[in-house]
Amino acid sequence: MAEEPVSQRLHLTRPIDGWFGDYPVRVVDVNTKGALIEHEDAIPLGTHGLLRFRWRDHQVDVAAETDRTIEGQSSLRYIGVHQTLDILIQQSAEEVLRAQEANAAGDREDNIVGDETLTSASAGLRRGLVYLVYTYNDSVWSTRRSLLPEQPNDGFTVAAGETQEQIDMLCRTYERGDEEARQMTRMLAELSVAARAPKT
Repeated sequence: MAEEPVSQRLHLTRPIDGWFGDYPVRVVDVNTKGALIEHEDAIPLGTHGLLRFRWRDHQVDVAAETDRTIEGQSSLRYIGVHQTLDILIQQSAEEVLRAQEANAAGDREDNIVGDETLTSASAGLRRGLVYLVYTYNDSVWSTRRSLLPEQPNDGFTVAAGETQEQIDMLCRTYERGDEEARQMTRMLAELSVAARAPKT
């Protein structure tokens, strides 16, 4: 069976403690466009700050702003260009690719992501997976977290780690479409959820 394409993100096996401005946060997902964080204190929409965390032996400092925020979880959009982070993401993708190739060849010694096997790392990534439910009423979007991936009748559900670009595309398609287009939007969201679900 062919391996899945390696996504352009840091392959975190567990949340990383960090800071966004003065807010202590847990970094859940980091890709080339933005990041997903969890936090105890409410962070207002549109807040600008420096996202800071350590990845392996590297200190990462990225200017960002909150793009969406709900119930202790926010998506951040980067401000400006961050070459160091892009390099780390590329290195992470290459590490996972090498581990996938070693796994396919039955080479357990090189089947490693960080200090874990590829299988353990993948399990860590998917542990605690939550979903975001977007509902559209009176021309206003609202969002809530859910432990279940069911699609609502008045919107769609995606995995919490979905990219902001994909979410924005789904929102635009849903807003402008007729009922058939909205059904298609939910189908695309279901495909997104399925792509990120744990493989058995």
